[in-house]
Amino acid sequence: MMGCNNVGCPMTEDSTKTLHNSKIETNHNQKSDGRYQTLFEQVNAAAFLTTLKGEINEANQKSCDLLGYSWDEMIHINLKDFLVLDDDWDNLIDEISAKGGANFETEFVKKDSIHVPANVSISLFTMDKNPVMLVLIWDITERKKAEEKLRASEEKYQGLFECTTDGMLVLDARGEILDINTQALEIFGLKGEEVVGNNFLSMGLLTPKALSIVVKQFQELLSSNKSTTYESNIRNKDGNEINVELSSFFLIKKEYEIDNFVLVIRDITERRQAEIKLAREHELLQTLMDTIPDFIYFKDDENRYVLVNKAKANHLGVSSEDMIGKTDFDFRPPDQARKYFEDDEEVINTGKFVINKVEKIVTYDGVQKWISFTKIPRFDPEGNIIGLMGISRDVSEWKSMEVR
Repeated sequence: MMGCNNVGCPMTEDSTKTLHNSKIETNHNQKSDGRYQTLFEQVNAAAFLTTLKGEINEANQKSCDLLGYSWDEMIHINLKDFLVLDDDWDNLIDEISAKGGANFETEFVKKDSIHVPANVSISLFTMDKNPVMLVLIWDITERKKAEEKLRASEEKYQGLFECTTDGMLVLDARGEILDINTQALEIFGLKGEEVVGNNFLSMGLLTPKALSIVVKQFQELLSSNKSTTYESNIRNKDGNEINVELSSFFLIKKEYEIDNFVLVIRDITERRQAEIKLAREHELLQTLMDTIPDFIYFKDDENRYVLVNKAKANHLGVSSEDMIGKTDFDFRPPDQARKYFEDDEEVINTGKFVINKVEKIVTYDGVQKWISFTKIPRFDPEGNIIGLMGISRDVSEWKSMEVR
């Protein structure tokens, strides 16, 4: 009667069921433990199971590698021993209890006292009816280096962007203004909040010619990665046109990936006014020179003509334009040209003046004449000799009267 072998015995059925369920639960727990242990070890972070006081119950191999402790050492230290916290531990636990977890950046201290930047994630849950924290810690040293490099690069970009004397706008592919520097705002007479986010191509700041140039430069950059610089006019906020020089380039990301379109605007109003003034002065000088019967010319420091009046050119039987960039060797017999060249070189090299020096010459058509020469050096703003100016006068009639 100690045991019942009948299949229908209730006691035997209950015992069998209990044993069967026990085996199922044991297998299930073994499987769960295996999955848990695999996850705990394979997670790409230092992982800890701790109490609310920070006492470490379990730690994965990654945590030992990261902190430099052995596993036996690890379970005898506390989170508070290596986590650097801005706030005290009690306040952190209160936040975790209220929110069910926390996520923050800080530093951890390795066994060798080296501080390492870290991202910390803490989750609160219950295990065996006790509150437990799962703490994950990632080393973010490389990310911090990349962020610092990016910050330094951004500072350089902003420094260049703001310090340049040219106006600069950063546009996306649709022409929307992503950024604009102070110089560009001054050129247009605008404020930053009036511009950023608007489409530059439709703001009425570009004349039709300037608009076509900007589109053309964008196409040039796409096709050849180079764009031509053009002169055009733009309009400021009040509708006044401004002479500008337009150039552009693409901002490039890593792997030579195109980022945004940068338009560079250089205000050349003063330069254009100076060019117009210089052209007028040159015109007046040329008019004055061409109405004087004396031979007037200017040479550079290599004895080449840079400006010649009509009387001088007619004396040699050529036009003024034919003489520019040439020397006396192109218009006179070698012996005569060499003498003039040597005289001019002495003026250029020594800075000495030659005033009213009279000499007999033979013109291109074989006529002998007496010519009075005056040659003086030309100086740049720094006082360096850059050539000479000469004035010659035909004194043959005066010389013949003197002989009589």
